[in-house]
Amino acid sequence: MPAREDGTEPILDDEILYRRVPVSMEWYDREKNPPLNYFAFCPTKNDKTRLSVYRGKYKTAQQVAASLRPGARYYVAELRAGDLLSKKISVVPAPLPDDPGHAEIPDLTYQNKDTSRAIEIQKTLAEELCLCVHGPFPPQ
Repeated sequence: MPAREDGTEPILDDEILYRRVPVSMEWYDREKNPPLNYFAFCPTKNDKTRLSVYRGKYKTAQQVAASLRPGARYYVAELRAGDLLSKKISVVPAPLPDDPGHAEIPDLTYQNKDTSRAIEIQKTLAEELCLCVHGPFPPQ
């Protein structure tokens, strides 16, 4: 029997993950070193449970950049799941009714975002593990 692909299957090491980064926050500047500010991985009130990321097997970077907010523009940071795991940062499937590719990083929540451990993870994601940043994408 073939494995189901409904977003609940385990995330494989070679899977690409995306994180939407608002252009308006100025967290990405390709001229800076590092170009991506760790605030790009700081949970916001919109991260209802844990930090949201999106699985590349379900969405393209451009689809991740699409927003429900008219006129909003986004970059999209790209990560590889196995790289997170190598740094002991877990990522778990968390499909939503309208988005099977939704996943979450359990160690980052809105409630713990300012702890030293959470900031360390945010910096690791931005400064060491981000493979590239796509965009900016035009507003949808």
